Amino acid sequence: MKKTTIIIIFATLFFGQSCITEKNKYKETDIFEEFETQQGFVVLHLPPVLFKLVFNLSESNNQISSNLTEKIDVIKVMFFEENANTISKSEVNQSIQQKVKKLDYKLLTKITQEKSDISIYIIEHNEVIREVLLTTLSEKEYLGVNVVGNFTKEEVLKVYRSINMQQIKSMSN
Repeated sequence: MKKTTIIIIFATLFFGQSCITEKNKYKETDIFEEFETQQGFVVLHLPPVLFKLVFNLSESNNQISSNLTEKIDVIKVMFFEENANTISKSEVNQSIQQKVKKLDYKLLTKITQEKSDISIYIIEHNEVIREVLLTTLSEKEYLGVNVVGNFTKEEVLKVYRSINMQQIKSMSN
């Protein structure tokens, strides 16, 4: 079942890339753009239809309104794994933190453990949250997820409360 789900996700991702018609619409706030061509990075712009598919298969669907998925414009994901031929994780983190300040992200929450840091940032205009940025820095990897759409604080907090933070903390150990 897991293999089938993964195959469906990647097939949807592959074919769904052609569904993004306004790719340059988010260029001015694309926090991961500079890393797209660098070694050690994988940067994906996921169509909302893929997120909806994964969301519908998840167990947390009962806690979060599927109405929320309709408000997502694009999901950007960046994976980085440091090796001898790449820049360091600290350089990646420093670059992202500079962009967070420049683009006026506000810190929503941060979880720090001895081996990892998880931060959630938002960009808010006129009481509408336009972007949510989740960054995870661990011993070996850097992960960033940027969700662009139009959300209320209540919706973002509802999603945040539905996340099992203990499970995330245990995965990072």
